[in-house]
Amino acid sequence: MQTMLIFIAKSIVISSLLFIYYWVFLRNKKLHQFNRFYLLSIPVVSLLLPNMHFEWYNVATSSTDGAFTILQAMKGTDEAETMLPASTYFNMDKFILYSYAVVSLFFLTVLALRIAWILKLKRTHTKERWNGIVIVHTRIDGAPFSFLDNLFWKDSIAIDSNEGALILRHECVHIQQKHTADKLFMELMLILFWINPIYWFMQKELSLVHEYIADEAAVTGSNTEQFARMLLQTHYAGYFPKIIQPFFYSPIKRRLIMLTISNKTSYSYLRRLLVLPLLGITLFLFSFSLNKNVNVNRSDKKIIMVLDAGHGGKDIGVTGLNGVQEKNLTLKITNIISQLAEAYNIEVVPTRKGDDYPSLDERALKVKESSANLLVSIHINDEHGVVNGNGYEIYVDRTNPRKTESNRLASAIASKLNLMNIQPELVEKGLHVLRNCDAPAVLIECGYINNEQEMEVINNEKKLEELCRNILSGVVDYENAGSKK
Repeated sequence: MQTMLIFIAKSIVISSLLFIYYWVFLRNKKLHQFNRFYLLSIPVVSLLLPNMHFEWYNVATSSTDGAFTILQAMKGTDEAETMLPASTYFNMDKFILYSYAVVSLFFLTVLALRIAWILKLKRTHTKERWNGIVIVHTRIDGAPFSFLDNLFWKDSIAIDSNEGALILRHECVHIQQKHTADKLFMELMLILFWINPIYWFMQKELSLVHEYIADEAAVTGSNTEQFARMLLQTHYAGYFPKIIQPFFYSPIKRRLIMLTISNKTSYSYLRRLLVLPLLGITLFLFSFSLNKNVNVNRSDKKIIMVLDAGHGGKDIGVTGLNGVQEKNLTLKITNIISQLAEAYNIEVVPTRKGDDYPSLDERALKVKESSANLLVSIHINDEHGVVNGNGYEIYVDRTNPRKTESNRLASAIASKLNLMNIQPELVEKGLHVLRNCDAPAVLIECGYINNEQEMEVINNEKKLEELCRNILSGVVDYENAGSKK
């Protein structure tokens, strides 16, 4: 949920910056087609940039002799691993998500009803085809208006009169330039991202730009005054669906001003060109991380590591603050490790990539199938009544045929975690996924799920990356030390 909120916040800020530029430099200027596509691009850019991530950093490959302290394992009792069903704990994240979806569903229903009203209108009235356009003859007050390639004409307006010819030309421009598609696109953006207030302002501006384009194409120097007078003389106060192009229902004053101002816009090329550095600055601010120095402890040889995100699917694991579930946190951690692993010369073989549940045997079997060097299983700890204890533990199984090497792997990872003031305990425990593994195998408990301080490591993007890098670096230390024996 935190990731989603950050994404929404970034999207709102980006769309705000781009819309402010429109408002200051492009609004009410005769750059209608440019403004149309600029407004349509704002949602696309504001949704793409938060998902783009580029890092400019110096990667320093550190050499290591693989030296680390071999920890003395604590004797633990065999404890059966249990599958925990879905919890009845109140989940604030799900409540917010479902509430958001309800609002989106409401707007989707409203849009469907509007389209249904238009289609019914077309179905129940006389139609004729003219120059690729379907003219629907109606008597409703909202006409004339257009929707897709349909022109809903009011029969009381003579189509061959001067006024009728102007209106016809105006509506044909809407149809030919597919303005309805623009409106439907904006409606979709509002259904999915209604929480962004900038999109609502953009929808109104885009509709008005459509009118500017159609007005400009409909009039010539000789009939501009007639067209302006017609707009002033006609007034409709009824409600019309936003997805249609009603001829009269739009801000009249701005349309009249746009009809009478000069076609020449001062610094028009400069106004358009400045959009490029604005996009560059926005990309720089929201998609790049600069001056980041990373010391990568790269392995001497390729390491194949089976990476297990604990639990999954119907097995949620333990439940923590605000109903957060262990299965989601373990997947989050393993996803980050997978993204970083290549720089360490580690090939990751995940046991799961989504919310599914591979059996414990299937997880262990991944090692044999991939000829992996080792297995690392990621879990989150449960306090079991302990309030201030250390939730970081690294488990090995005493019956694992590679127990000695598993202890060395656990010690190497623990030594790296010590660098960020995390001091995990090495614990021997009977765990099925470790016992049946044909390679050195460890299970890492990454803090107590109900401990805010320890969960801050997972919830903080930079701290989580540091945790994952230290796990990878520990794996490399273990392998490099083994290769030098």
